[in-house]
Amino acid sequence: MIVYRLDRDQAPRTLILLHGWSAEQHHLAAYVPLVDPAGRYTAICPRAPHDLPNGDGASWYDREGPSPVPASFQASVDLVAELIERECGPKGTENCVIGGFSQGGFLALAVAGRVGAPRFAGVWAMCCGLPEVDGVTLDLAAGAGTPALIQVGEQDQIIVPARGRAAAAALREAGWTVTELGYEMGHSQTIEMMVDARTWLAQ
Repeated sequence: MIVYRLDRDQAPRTLILLHGWSAEQHHLAAYVPLVDPAGRYTAICPRAPHDLPNGDGASWYDREGPSPVPASFQASVDLVAELIERECGPKGTENCVIGGFSQGGFLALAVAGRVGAPRFAGVWAMCCGLPEVDGVTLDLAAGAGTPALIQVGEQDQIIVPARGRAAAAALREAGWTVTELGYEMGHSQTIEMMVDARTWLAQ
């Protein structure tokens, strides 16, 4: 796995960032100085395993129409879980925040919400929802108390905001500490949402 790292000296926490479909490892890494100006996090930004045929982007899993191929999705859940165990081992996942945009957000929620998942410091999910994939079982109640930041685009026509809001509601019902925010944007990121993420990450 190709990984882009932003090492911060003596950083007590780790931030895992999973990019969206057709992006690459540097995409979300570019926001790290904005969301973590104090350098409290070492950022780990992996590249998805499936290179796309045109350009330099990648995908986390294969799809059949709009839906993930279950075996491909599960393989990436396992891949990211192994990365987290390797990168966050010395500090512990209780000092690790996992975040992602779109495909990466679905994956972040799957990794943090899966059966037997360790406790995370937080989950940051952008323009996504809870995964609905055959064979992928979530145990959200086991993560009760975990902080979650759910950010949705009010004009998002790819992942409609209702999916993000449904994820926030499900996490809240399971006992997570949820911050749910909406933005006047489509399927994208804005400086406003990164400023909000900075406030959330600093808590």
